[in-house]
Amino acid sequence: MQELPAARQALIVALALVAGCAHEPPTATIDDALLVLPREQVGPVRWDPEKAHGEVVLVMFMTSWCFPCVADLVVMEKLQRDYGPKGFQAVLVGLDLEGAKLLEPFASSREYPLPIVVGTERLRNGETFFGSQRELPTRFLFGRDGKLVLAYGGVADPKDLIEAVKREVEK
Repeated sequence: MQELPAARQALIVALALVAGCAHEPPTATIDDALLVLPREQVGPVRWDPEKAHGEVVLVMFMTSWCFPCVADLVVMEKLQRDYGPKGFQAVLVGLDLEGAKLLEPFASSREYPLPIVVGTERLRNGETFFGSQRELPTRFLFGRDGKLVLAYGGVADPKDLIEAVKREVEK
């Protein structure tokens, strides 16, 4: 598989990451995401990207120093606990510049029940399908069919995210 052309990446970013807005994003799939999500992981929980097909997957970009990101982890943990057994997987992408050096103690300190992948320079620079993360946290929700169904950045009402995940899991 190949990465998306730069023009398509730019269109996806422009449409999907309108500040603080949740809306129906353009066509994209979990396969597009899996091409660029890092394989390096930290913390006690591991994620097998090969098992992403047929699951509802929520990818959240965050940093350890971002207060809204850390606050959102409570919601992510609840979603994983409530919907994980029903085919849901939350995946955190840590964009800290220090990478695993900082993310490993962060993940281990609370024993997060979520997998954390270590963001690459390409991800931090916005050179992938996900584009530039102008607001954190930024979330991408993929349905069981692999299609991107929701994307938004910044602080948002957790009820909206919980409802979106519930809808996708129950389809």
